[in-house]
Amino acid sequence: MIAALAAALLAFFPHIEKPRAEYYAAAIMEESYHAGVDPLLVASRAWVESGFFPAALHAGTYGMMQTRRRLVTVREQVREGARALAYWRQWHARGKCLQNPPHPSWRHYTFGYIVPRWARVPVSWKMDRVYHLLEREIYRHGPPRRTRSNI
Repeated sequence: MIAALAAALLAFFPHIEKPRAEYYAAAIMEESYHAGVDPLLVASRAWVESGFFPAALHAGTYGMMQTRRRLVTVREQVREGARALAYWRQWHARGKCLQNPPHPSWRHYTFGYIVPRWARVPVSWKMDRVYHLLEREIYRHGPPRRTRSNI
């Protein structure tokens, strides 16, 4: 899966060279696993937040995942973002968000506890589009076939 994610990053981001894409993919896969979140969700969040630029700075947020803390390494940045996504997912799962209309938990990553009404309606969320682009690129050849050697 790391190689497939690295290939997807290379397909969409020509500014990322192969060793860096492999490092980003490994960091995303490992930190997503430890946080218990979907790696494609973390990858699409990084894409939306910074376009995979680890030195990005925007309105008081820093790094690839655009967190409030200034973190030095890509792994730290991805870890912080994955943990934040896990926090918002758990917060939603516990029924803490009572806002209507219902919306994905990742919308809180940007807005915090109160997501504005206009941001709850899925007009065309970039995050969803990015997630599906990555998913399609990773799985474009279909799931791996089961053979006697890998059963």
